[in-house]
Amino acid sequence: MRHAFLIIAHNNWEQLKKMVQLLDAENHDIYIHIDKKSIDFKADKFLEITNKSRIFIYQEYEVFWGGFSQVQVELFLFEKAYTLQYDYYHLISGADLPLKSNKDIDTFFERNKGKEFILFDEDKLKNDPEISRRAKYYHFLQNYRRRFSQKWKNDFFTFLERVSLVFQILFRVNRVKDLDWEIKYGSNWVSITNDLVTEILKQREKITIAFSCTNCADELFVQTVAYNCGFKDKLYISEDGMAENARFIDWARGQNGNPYTFHKSDENMLLENKNLFARKFSETIDPEIIECIFTKILKENESI
Repeated sequence: MRHAFLIIAHNNWEQLKKMVQLLDAENHDIYIHIDKKSIDFKADKFLEITNKSRIFIYQEYEVFWGGFSQVQVELFLFEKAYTLQYDYYHLISGADLPLKSNKDIDTFFERNKGKEFILFDEDKLKNDPEISRRAKYYHFLQNYRRRFSQKWKNDFFTFLERVSLVFQILFRVNRVKDLDWEIKYGSNWVSITNDLVTEILKQREKITIAFSCTNCADELFVQTVAYNCGFKDKLYISEDGMAENARFIDWARGQNGNPYTFHKSDENMLLENKNLFARKFSETIDPEIIECIFTKILKENESI
């Protein structure tokens, strides 16, 4: 089987290099999009770090948290990789690391060939009104609420966004009332088949219309397409401690809407985890845990 790893990154270049080196395999190609705002990125430092994988690097979009630019980057990477046709497309963050060897990753997907690894969070969709408001109302300022280093600027645009939402509620705006898709929600980090990528690219115009002014649309559009376009019976069902998207993300210890960043003290828990990938890691917060994971998985890869 052939795999495309689609990585979205904006910092921590040494950490990113380690992830790329761990994914290096003859049947793995690596596509990286670097935030256009990241002016310190040096592409030439990455082009020769793989011995087996082909590596493609792009810097096309300025990416803003919560904005439609996140969806645009994901669609861009899907489209670029689709030209070479893969069995699986793995959307991962530059803050991720694999927890298993390339052989283990390949074997897992061989065993589950045809399944879509997408996490749906039906409980949060049902019980969190913020989720249902994401697509229902227009979010014109989603690019500005975490854009600035000065907190008062972010707070100002958050205030304006809330005022806009109040007026839309009063005037009973519902921008998806005529949409023939049921909106779904979950993690944006997925591993999906060529068939689903084909459908996503086919629905690109409709995705843009439905989600272009939607807050955090990257957590909605893949789930929505998969559920409404014939793939809900092909979803991987969680078993043996594996998440539906094969990724371990610790939200319980996270803060301010961000997942927990792993530390050296989490080493045993991570190495015993059933999932194939984990996030998030940061070389500025705890480089030691990154080195531990890197050393172990690299040794396993070299022993194959």
